[in-house]
Amino acid sequence: MNTINRIALFVSVIYITMGGSAWAQTPIDFSHAGYGGGGVVIPAVQALITVRPTGGDDTALLQSAIDRVASMPLTGTGFRGAVLLQAGRYRVSGTLQLRASGVVLRGNPNTTIIATGRSRRTLIDIGNTAEVVTGPSIRVTDDMVAAGARSFSLENVAGLHPGDHMIVTRPSTMPWIAALKMNGNPGSFANQRIDWTPGSRNLVWDRTVVSIDSALKRVTVDAPITTALESRYGGGTVALVTGGRPIENVGVENLTLDSEFAAGSPRDEEHSWIAVALDRVEDAWVRDVTARHFAGSAVRAGLHARRVTIKFCHSEAPVSEPAGYRRQSFLIEGQQVLVLQSSSSEGMNDFAAGALAAGPNVFLDSEATSALGASGTFESWASGVLYEDIRVQGAGIWLTNDKPRAQGGGWTAANSVVWNSDDADIQVHGPDGAENIVMRAADPLYQTQLLRRTGFGLPVDVPPRKPITAVPEFRLSKSAAPAPAAHSAAITIVNGRFVADGKVVWGGTVNDGWWRGQALSGSALDLGGVALTRWVPGRNGPGLTEDLAALASRMIRQGTPFFQSIPGLWYDRRRDEHTTFSRADANVWAPFYEMPWARSGKGTASDGLSLFDLNSFNPWYYGRLHEFGDLSDRFGIVFYHNLYNTHNLLEILPHWVDYPWRAVNNVNGTGLPEPPPIEGTNNIHVANDVYDITNPVRRALHRAFILHELDELAGVKNIFFSLGAQFSGPLAFQEFFQDTVGEWEKKNNRTVRIELATSRDITDAILANPVRSRQVAVINMQYWQYRPDGTAWAPQGGRNLAFREMIGKDFGRTDDTPPNTTPLQVYRQVREYRDKYPDKAIVSWNGGAGPVPVLMAGGSQVLMLNPSAGHGQGKSIDRTPLDAFVRDHLSSRLMNMKPRDGAVGEPDQNWCLADDRRESVLLYSFSGASIRLINALPRNGYTGLWFDPKTGNTKTLDAVVSTTAGAVLTKPTSDPWLLLLTAVR
Repeated sequence: MNTINRIALFVSVIYITMGGSAWAQTPIDFSHAGYGGGGVVIPAVQALITVRPTGGDDTALLQSAIDRVASMPLTGTGFRGAVLLQAGRYRVSGTLQLRASGVVLRGNPNTTIIATGRSRRTLIDIGNTAEVVTGPSIRVTDDMVAAGARSFSLENVAGLHPGDHMIVTRPSTMPWIAALKMNGNPGSFANQRIDWTPGSRNLVWDRTVVSIDSALKRVTVDAPITTALESRYGGGTVALVTGGRPIENVGVENLTLDSEFAAGSPRDEEHSWIAVALDRVEDAWVRDVTARHFAGSAVRAGLHARRVTIKFCHSEAPVSEPAGYRRQSFLIEGQQVLVLQSSSSEGMNDFAAGALAAGPNVFLDSEATSALGASGTFESWASGVLYEDIRVQGAGIWLTNDKPRAQGGGWTAANSVVWNSDDADIQVHGPDGAENIVMRAADPLYQTQLLRRTGFGLPVDVPPRKPITAVPEFRLSKSAAPAPAAHSAAITIVNGRFVADGKVVWGGTVNDGWWRGQALSGSALDLGGVALTRWVPGRNGPGLTEDLAALASRMIRQGTPFFQSIPGLWYDRRRDEHTTFSRADANVWAPFYEMPWARSGKGTASDGLSLFDLNSFNPWYYGRLHEFGDLSDRFGIVFYHNLYNTHNLLEILPHWVDYPWRAVNNVNGTGLPEPPPIEGTNNIHVANDVYDITNPVRRALHRAFILHELDELAGVKNIFFSLGAQFSGPLAFQEFFQDTVGEWEKKNNRTVRIELATSRDITDAILANPVRSRQVAVINMQYWQYRPDGTAWAPQGGRNLAFREMIGKDFGRTDDTPPNTTPLQVYRQVREYRDKYPDKAIVSWNGGAGPVPVLMAGGSQVLMLNPSAGHGQGKSIDRTPLDAFVRDHLSSRLMNMKPRDGAVGEPDQNWCLADDRRESVLLYSFSGASIRLINALPRNGYTGLWFDPKTGNTKTLDAVVSTTAGAVLTKPTSDPWLLLLTAVR
C-alpha cells in the first residue's frame, strides 16, 4: 500500500492490477528483445581451438587465438567457431577485441580473465569499428506512426528490398522540445547545461526490412519503433545501410572476469571500468559471465548493439567511488537487448537504460542487492524499456523527469513499463503522449507477448557439448616480426619558424575545452569542444572521450596543427551552474574534466567524491597527454601544454570551490585560507596565495608537481611546456618554475622547451636572464599589444587578476576581447621580438588585423581565437585563407625567409620577406595601387603569384618579372595583396 500511495503522487502514472489481459495496456511488443529478435535459442557453437594460460601476460595469446578463429570461413549457420579457454587465470594488460562475425569466446567454471594494470579500459570489446554508411534519407509520409508500429509509408520505396538493413531516425526538433518543456530552464548557463537543443536527442533505430508494398509505398520492419513519428514534430526518415554493417553472431560465455585494483583502495578507479562492451553488433550474447571489481559496468550495450541477450550474468564487488556514472552494472543504450536472470551487488544504477536507448529493451527476473542507488532510466529519453520482476534491494526503480542524477536529463523514459516489480521506491513519471506505466498482473508480460507472437515461451539454451574429437591447442608464434617504428615529425625551430619534415608548420589552433559539455554525442562537440583529458565512461568520440588518433589526423587534415592543452576547471559538470555550495551527494555528471592530481579515496571533497592527494598523480590524465604527445610527434603537431589553469584562482568563487588545492578538497594541508577571502559578494583572487613559494608546504607541492610533469611528458619531442593559462602568478613563480625545470634538465641530461606565455614585464625579465632565456623556445605575446596610437597596453603580471578582468578595467569593456589595433602595430610588436630573439618562435594575437602582419614580421604562429576566452572551439575550425597559401606555396622555403627593411617603398604599408639569395621574395601591400621596389632584386627574372588574403583567390603574373630598382608592380586592385616572387632558374 505504501508503494501505491507513493506512486500516486506522480500524475502521469498508471498503476493497474489486472488479470491476464493486462499486457494489452502496453503499446510496445517487448518480446522482440533478445538474441535473434527474441525467443531464439542461443546456439552451442563448436570449439575450434583451445588455449591455456602462460603465467605471464596473455593478451597477445588470447587476441591471436580470437583472430585465428576470425580468419576461418563462416559456416551455413553463420558461425566460424569458438575459442575455448581452459581452466586457469589469464592475465590481460590490454583489451580483447572481437571484430568478426561468428566468433565465440568460451571458458568454463574455472576460467578467469584478469584485467591487469592501471589503465581505464574495457576488457572485452565486441563489435565493428567501422562507422555505418547510409544512402540518402527517405521521408516517412504518415502524419502519425504510433509507438509500437512496425510499418510506415515512405515517399519512395525504389531500391528497397526485403532483408535490407536501414536506419530509422526520429528527429529532435524545437517544436517537440518546447512541447516537452525541455528548453528555457532556469539557472546559470541552463542553455548549455540542461536545455535540450535541436538534434541532440534524435532517436535512431536499426531495423531490417521484412516486406514492401510497392503500390502503397509502405515498408514493414522486423521490430517496432518505440516513440511515435509525428509530422508536427518533424516526422521521421529512413536510410538504407550501404556500409559498416554490424558484425553478427558473436558470444562470450562461461567466464569469470576480474579487474586488478590498488590493494586497500576500495575507491580506486585506475583500473578496468567495463568487463564486456558491445556496439555495432547484432545477434550476440553474454552468458554465464561473472564480473568482479570493475568500476563501471559488467556489461554495457552501446547505441548500435541490437538483438542481444545478457543471461545468467553477475556483477560483484565493484571498486570505484560510489558516484555517478560508476557501478552501472548492466547498462543498456542499444536496441532489443534482454537482460535475464542476472544479479548485481553494490551498484549505483544496477539495471540502467542510458540516453536515447532506442529499444525495445527488457530487464527481466533479475535482482540487485545492497544497491546504493535506484535502477532505471537516466540522462534522456530511453524509449520502450521494460522492467519486469526486477528486485532492487535498498533502492528502487525510477523512470522520471530526472533533474539530479545525470545531465539534468529531463524526461529520461518514454513508453516504458515497470511490471510486477515490488520495490519500496518505484517512481514512474511520463510525458504526455509517451506515458510510462506501472502494472501488476497475474500473467508475465514479456513471456505472454513472446507466446502470442511466436507460439513459444522463453527458450531453454542448449549447453555446448564436449567435442567429439580433440580440440587443437593454440600457441602464440614467437616469429612475429616487430612492429615498424612510427614515423617521427619532430618540431624544430629554424629562424624562428616551426618546422617538421622540412616544411614550415603553419595554421590554426585547437584549444582544449576545460568546462561545459554533454555526454550525448548530438550536442557534445558543440558544447564541450575538444579536450584531451575529458572522460565520459564508455563513450568515445568528438566532444566525449576523444579518440586521440582521430583527433590528430583530423587536425592535420583540416589545417590546424597547433594544440593547446589546459587542465579542467572542475571535475564535476554540475558545477557549470556556478553554484558555491558543497554537494550533498556524489551523483556527479559527465563529462568529467580529469585533474592532474589523484583522489585519495578518503574523506569527501566539495564535489562529493573523495579528497585529492596533491602528492599523488592521476595516471589516466598523464596517459592521455602522453598518448597525444606521441601522436603529435608522429603528425608534426605543435603541442603546447599548460601545467596550471589559473582560471580556478581568479574572478569568482565557483571557480575555486572544487579546485584540488583548496584546503577542504585535499589531504595535504595546503594552508590556504578557509573559508576563502571573498571580495564583495562573490569575487575571489587567490592566485598569488596558491603560487606563493615562500610557503614551504606549497613550494614542496609545486616542485613535486612540476617534476612529475617533466618525468611524464618531457620525452615528447613536440611538447612545449607553459606554466599556466591566463599566466600564472608573479615573476617569482615563473622563475621558480624555470629553475625547477633546470634542476630536472641537469639531473636527466635532457633539454626541456618552454613556451613563455605571461605578461610583458615578466617576459622581459625572464629573457634578460641569460640562463632562463636559454630555456625559452617560444615567446607568446597574447597578453599585451600596442594600441592604435602606438602606446603599449601591457598589464603588469602578478596583479592577481585574470586577463579578461584587466581588459574590463583598462578598456571598460563588458566582453573579454581585447580592442582591435592596426596592422602596423601588430607588425611592430612581432618585429621587435623577432629581431631581438631570432632563434625563438614568436606567437602573437592578431589584434583584429588578420594573420598577414604576424607572418610578414617573422612570427611563427598567429592567434585568431580570442586569447581571453578560455574554451575550446566545437565544430568551428580555426583557419584563414592564408593558411592554405602558406602550405601550398611557402612551406618548404618560409623558414629561410626573413623580414627585409628597405626593399620596398612606403614601409608603413608595404613589407618584404625574402631569403638571403632573394630566390623567394614575398611582398605585402595593404593599401595603394602598386608596390615600388627600392633596390633591384638580384636574379635575372621572377615568376609571380598574387594572393588575396581576404578571399584566398590567386592571380598569376602574365610574364616573367624583371625587378630592377625603382620598378613598380601594379596590384590587381587597391585592396591588400600578397605577391610571391620566385626566381627563374
